[in-house]
Amino acid sequence: MATTSQERATRDFESPAGHADDTVIGVTQRAIGDLTELSIGLAKENARLMAEVQTTAIDALRESQAAVMRWQVLWPQVLTDPMVAYQRTCVETIDTTQRAFALMGANARLVVQSIDRLQTAATDAGRRLRDTLTSTLGIREPARRG
Repeated sequence: MATTSQERATRDFESPAGHADDTVIGVTQRAIGDLTELSIGLAKENARLMAEVQTTAIDALRESQAAVMRWQVLWPQVLTDPMVAYQRTCVETIDTTQRAFALMGANARLVVQSIDRLQTAATDAGRRLRDTLTSTLGIREPARRG
């Protein structure tokens, strides 16, 4: 009889603690899952951005090669008609500069879009973590000072 009451007392004593441990483990697993999902999303976004930037860099390289070819064709004209060659050189320089600025603008847009996606992902992950902690652990959000 002593063994039965002793087992019952032990079981009653360990039961709430075991439940609390399970709750903490569940919250921790959900939090780690949310953070893992965020880091995987960040890695995917980083790879996507790098691929897009590399594509733009290849376009810039193609453009620079085309500009070199245009300049090489221009040299014989420099000897025969320098004023026309000067005019074509100015037009070519302005055109190349505009193309370079267009490529820089494309890169800037890519970075801004990537930052927006990363900010959205981080905000969503933060919201999920906050919801997990507040609903499971009963933690109240601190009052914000304004």
